[in-house]
Amino acid sequence: MSSREIFLTLGVLLAYWIVRKNLRKIVERIGKEKNIPTKRVRYVNATLQILFALIVAIALCVIVGYGYSDISVFLGSAFAVIGVALFAQWSILSNVTSSVIVFFFFPYRVGDFIEILDGDNSFGGEVYEITLFHVILKTPENDLYTYPNAMVFQRAVKILNKKGRPPATQEMNHDSSS
Repeated sequence: MSSREIFLTLGVLLAYWIVRKNLRKIVERIGKEKNIPTKRVRYVNATLQILFALIVAIALCVIVGYGYSDISVFLGSAFAVIGVALFAQWSILSNVTSSVIVFFFFPYRVGDFIEILDGDNSFGGEVYEITLFHVILKTPENDLYTYPNAMVFQRAVKILNKKGRPPATQEMNHDSSS
């Protein structure tokens, strides 16, 4: 290895260490600000850490001297194997990706009352938990329903009220302010 390659490798590893540490803090801070359960913060953090580690590994391979064609053959083979393994369950990857997006950008949280609008199949309840693959709703009858995270992007979600206020209270407050 030349001194240039050593310098670049050390630079990438230092950047990886700094970004990894800060990424974890950012995800934890957002989780705390939005009152997201620790378990969910951990798996979103792990998903982002794995993705970042793969990017750094590719960068190190390029620095060491593996050509783009070598890396693309490896990645193509890996994705082919993963694709075949997950063919029947292709939505797993979209649900994981959706979970990360829901973590950062969706307006409802655990404890909110929502309704998922799906024509005659609409249903609602309290958001009981948001997992890596599903949003779990608890109905007033204490039934639990799971709804895939990826489907949340394909259906309208109506927020009936925010955490801590029963639906009747919100309606009365809404009517009195009109």
